[in-house]
Amino acid sequence: MSDTTTTPTKSLPHAADSKNGNKYQIGVARPDVSQEISIQKAGFAVDVNWGPSEDWVYLDSDLANRTRITRYKLVQNPEPGPDFQGIWYEWDFWFTNTDSYDYFFEDRTHDEYENNTWLKRDHFTSYNSSDPTIIRVRGV
Repeated sequence: MSDTTTTPTKSLPHAADSKNGNKYQIGVARPDVSQEISIQKAGFAVDVNWGPSEDWVYLDSDLANRTRITRYKLVQNPEPGPDFQGIWYEWDFWFTNTDSYDYFFEDRTHDEYENNTWLKRDHFTSYNSSDPTIIRVRGV
């Protein structure tokens, strides 16, 4: 895991399509140390209100225990320069998990982004949304 102010370095990006057909990207942070793969746990679904933040937001122990997520941040990316080629994503949703889950994050537009984690570390989901606040998180 990274410290409280630094955004981790992206690694292993993977393009995907949201429930509504929008492009988004997921991946994991480059590891500082090797991580163990953990066995998947019982599923859950929790309503949340995870809005944009420049700094990590740490979850209370009850929510962290239910979701196996200890912290998150939702960062707005600057617009790329005129020479940029590729797909630009306005939002990076970072989270740190403590167990392996196939996570589904739903934003206020009711679009949903899947991030299947198998390592316990920082992960990201990059996406475009007119209302990016995460309102629901599911784990299966």
